[in-house]
Amino acid sequence: MKKSVLVFVVCAWLMLVGGLHQVYAESAAKDGIESGQKAVAKSSNKGPKCIGLVNMSNGMVLPKGKIVTNVKYRYVHKDSLYNGSTKKNGDYGGKYDRLNQSLQFTAKAGLFEDFEARVMVPYWDKQVKRKPGNLSKPWDTDNVSGLGDVVVMGRYALMTQRSGDWLNLAFGAGLKLPTGDADHKNGLPYSKTHEYIGPAGQLGTGSWDPKFELGATKFFGRSRVDAHMMYTVTGEGSHNSRMGNQFKYDLGYGYALNKYFDVELELNGVDQQRHWYDGSPDNASGGHTIYITPGVHWKISENSNLSVGVPLVVFRDLNGYSGSPEKNSRYGLGEDYQIVTRLGFTF
Repeated sequence: MKKSVLVFVVCAWLMLVGGLHQVYAESAAKDGIESGQKAVAKSSNKGPKCIGLVNMSNGMVLPKGKIVTNVKYRYVHKDSLYNGSTKKNGDYGGKYDRLNQSLQFTAKAGLFEDFEARVMVPYWDKQVKRKPGNLSKPWDTDNVSGLGDVVVMGRYALMTQRSGDWLNLAFGAGLKLPTGDADHKNGLPYSKTHEYIGPAGQLGTGSWDPKFELGATKFFGRSRVDAHMMYTVTGEGSHNSRMGNQFKYDLGYGYALNKYFDVELELNGVDQQRHWYDGSPDNASGGHTIYITPGVHWKISENSNLSVGVPLVVFRDLNGYSGSPEKNSRYGLGEDYQIVTRLGFTF
């Protein structure tokens, strides 16, 4: 894979995240409250609306009979070693460069008035470069690509603005299925220590992982505020390995500039626990990373849209440890940014 990447130039808009507040205006006259609320609600529905943010989920549930599909591309290149937030050189044999690219196909359908189902199907292209100790060969490159682990989820609306509530609030649960190949083996010399590559390098984990989510969305005028969090509980995977539990949390603001374009700003956090590898913890995996994601949406038509976002790392605390001699050290791999694009369709 070429090191140079064509990076989209995205306008980074600095916006204050608006607080959640009532859409309906208060009226002092008792007889005018109902008519005043209807007038304000009708007025608030006019004008362009901001579509869903690109790097996070939300608290929306589709109406019965509505279908939404999208394909999302994500580019992540980790080529820097860290112990906590300190960048390290890492003069030892081990992983030094990881490139993950994914295409995720998502379909959502409103099955009942307050319930939707969705399925997410990922396709992975993973590459890892490692330095094999003191051997004459400077780099070892390992590639794997194919179908990943499919996720199925259901989401129930606790509150919806379309029903007159002041907020959209939804709870969801689902399961990650072991559909991806988890049997990719290491080549020499790494196979002498571990026959299989670690769980983060496989297409799938070989485990059944429950997921739980809670999301909220508030529309007011041309603006929207979204908050979302998801927790993944991992099970025992293939070859005595296990991915660490993961907690993701997000807060975002979007604004519709006009009929065709939106801008957005997100705060995205990922708290990833350590992975387990051949029955032992990988102490140079996992950690806590926070991103700021500016983005732009192009609303091509009423039923199609294209979004681009660039998550920028603003905080990291990656797991790693120093050893003596230096070859006994192990550090975590981190990136400075990601690229996320999404093409969506509504039916």
